[in-house]
Amino acid sequence: MRGSIVLCGVGGMGILRASEIIAEVLLQKGLMVCQSEVHGMAQRGGSVVTYLRFGEEAYAPLLQRGEADFMIAFEEMEALRYISYLKVGGTVLLNLFRLYPPGTSAADYPQDVPSRLAEAGFVVRSVPATEISLTLGDPRYTNTVLLGAFSNVFPVQEEALWKEAISKVLRGKREEDNLRAFEEGRKAIQ
Repeated sequence: MRGSIVLCGVGGMGILRASEIIAEVLLQKGLMVCQSEVHGMAQRGGSVVTYLRFGEEAYAPLLQRGEADFMIAFEEMEALRYISYLKVGGTVLLNLFRLYPPGTSAADYPQDVPSRLAEAGFVVRSVPATEISLTLGDPRYTNTVLLGAFSNVFPVQEEALWKEAISKVLRGKREEDNLRAFEEGRKAIQ
């Protein structure tokens, strides 16, 4: 197995932590993993993207446009911003969430993002991850809700492996709540 993933969103949404957890899952499967550093504004509110490349051999994390097999988009506009990195026919896991940049309104925001992505030739799996995380009591669970959903569309689907990676990366930080968020994400996409 080999491939690549792009994760994109806005600073403060847990993109880097999600990337670490995916990397840990892949390492547990015995694969090599290259993970990029943050590109964009890592501070809260700025655009953030990170890349993962994995396989029996993996030497460089940065991806060329049209190369990624999967995208996890934490915010709809960010999906549009980075979609050029996904290959046609690739899978987008899209959080149905809009964060309006300062000075913009709903009228300025692109409409019907999931349909636009599907019409461009991508497989789109939408999940209201932020909404689910809010029902769990904290929007910071959005990343683990998305990971739960992703675990049902990614080739590595063993739930125990994902939960072990979450526990290892989080090292006891609200682990039980994050594992519950992961399970809710798995239920959201089956």
